[in-house]
Amino acid sequence: MFIPDEIYYEKAIKSYELGISLLRKYEQVPKFVIENHNNIEKLRKMPNTEFSNLKRKLIIGVRKTHRYEENHKVSDFLVPYTSSGCTASCLYCYLVCHYNKCSYLRIFVNREQMLQRMIKTANESTSKELTFEIGSNSDLILENSITGNLPWTIQNFARSKHGFLTFPTKFDMIEPILSIDGKEKVIIRVSMNPEKLINLVEFGTARLNQRIRAINTLKDAGYKVRNYHRSGYFCRRLEKFIC
Repeated sequence: MFIPDEIYYEKAIKSYELGISLLRKYEQVPKFVIENHNNIEKLRKMPNTEFSNLKRKLIIGVRKTHRYEENHKVSDFLVPYTSSGCTASCLYCYLVCHYNKCSYLRIFVNREQMLQRMIKTANESTSKELTFEIGSNSDLILENSITGNLPWTIQNFARSKHGFLTFPTKFDMIEPILSIDGKEKVIIRVSMNPEKLINLVEFGTARLNQRIRAINTLKDAGYKVRNYHRSGYFCRRLEKFIC
């Protein structure tokens, strides 16, 4: 279980059930109040050599940006949801490329607001069943080990007459979502790469055999599943030299 070294949080999280729950869960962890989860000056000023230590921080805030981005690859929309960043350290991660050391895990506690908007958008669509990508900026299986958000999300989205959720993962902590309602409205994509690539560039993630076991278990439980190569061009080039 992930236990952060420090927690940085916005005061507003105390107005949300999840925010109160997280502060209580990590009662013994040192905490610092911040004004804005997007701009933590103390962390931004740390040298790049502190990158691995920054991955041990947890930032908790309220998501203020709710703009949907059209996708058309694995979904209709990329949807800002309950987390951004990750505790793993994949070398090709676009969050690292764009945000450098600020790719630490951020949790957003206003999940009711975000989920309700998805349900409303799904039910207002008259032309097609919409699919919402809710894990483009994080790994929700990993996040769930901290927040318990996934069972809550899947079961509540099942109230929607229309639409599907999808998200990717490189982790295998799937037990909390195996015996819940609403699985038929969820597509889970499990990243598959050769074990050598996982060892070289996907630090802190599940082993290949664990991912294979997870995707089979999810399928047997009733989820729609896909596998994919998240690392893309970088790993395809690297594979020539090690495989």
